[in-house]
Amino acid sequence: MCKYSMSKSHLSFLGMLLSWQLIFVPTSLANQADGTVKIGSYLTPGLIKNDGSGLFNQLNDAIFSEINKKHTLNISSLNRAKNGIKTGALDAYFPELWEQLPGNKDQYIVSDPIFYKRIILFTLKNSQLSHISDFEHYILGAVRGFSYGEKIKSNTQLKLVYHENDMVNINLLLNKRISGVIGGFPGTVLAVKKMDLNHQIKYDLNKPVAVLESFYVCANTKKGIELCQSINQALNTLKQKNKLSLNKETGKSLFSPTKLITLKTSK
Repeated sequence: MCKYSMSKSHLSFLGMLLSWQLIFVPTSLANQADGTVKIGSYLTPGLIKNDGSGLFNQLNDAIFSEINKKHTLNISSLNRAKNGIKTGALDAYFPELWEQLPGNKDQYIVSDPIFYKRIILFTLKNSQLSHISDFEHYILGAVRGFSYGEKIKSNTQLKLVYHENDMVNINLLLNKRISGVIGGFPGTVLAVKKMDLNHQIKYDLNKPVAVLESFYVCANTKKGIELCQSINQALNTLKQKNKLSLNKETGKSLFSPTKLITLKTSK
């Protein structure tokens, strides 16, 4: 009797232990089991937001809706996203630019462009400076860590001073401490609007000084290659449905529906 009772207790304990282990399966393993695609990203003004309302949050959702796959968007930092690809914690991350990827392009698995990043000049309304070549003897404000493309980066005639954010640069421009600001859409445009300075600052979204490709980077595995191919197919479908429009020459990129669509034609 005693023997039987002890065996029953052990079986009960083992059953509880097994149940506990099943309940507390790590999230990453659970995601792998149900086929959830893990995407990494990082906060970007107007594009990636924690509340999911950013332009790229919505575009990412639309892409995976077309692919018809569950996905999670893990927002951290660019470095963590890159590391997530290496460790296998993530299947892909975005947005990325070629300028930020060292080495040869053929060593990376990337999607087609999902958007084009327009690099724009911002000056005071009464400024006579309107082209990048005009600034070869003047100071241009830029944001530390921001990508401006190889054309700007390699121009040794440009005197760029780097600051923490667009608002610092805009204030320096207003105080005539610098002659212009080199920025982008929507980040710098949103900064100008937030500061209610459209009447003092001029810029032309239709005349970018550089156009940069923005894309997903997928894991360099069979699964990663297939994922980037699926993303490309989804992008083509969105274009066919007239939900996405990309112009490589002008950099004009339109995605709808989106809360930021009214900013596309703002000046």
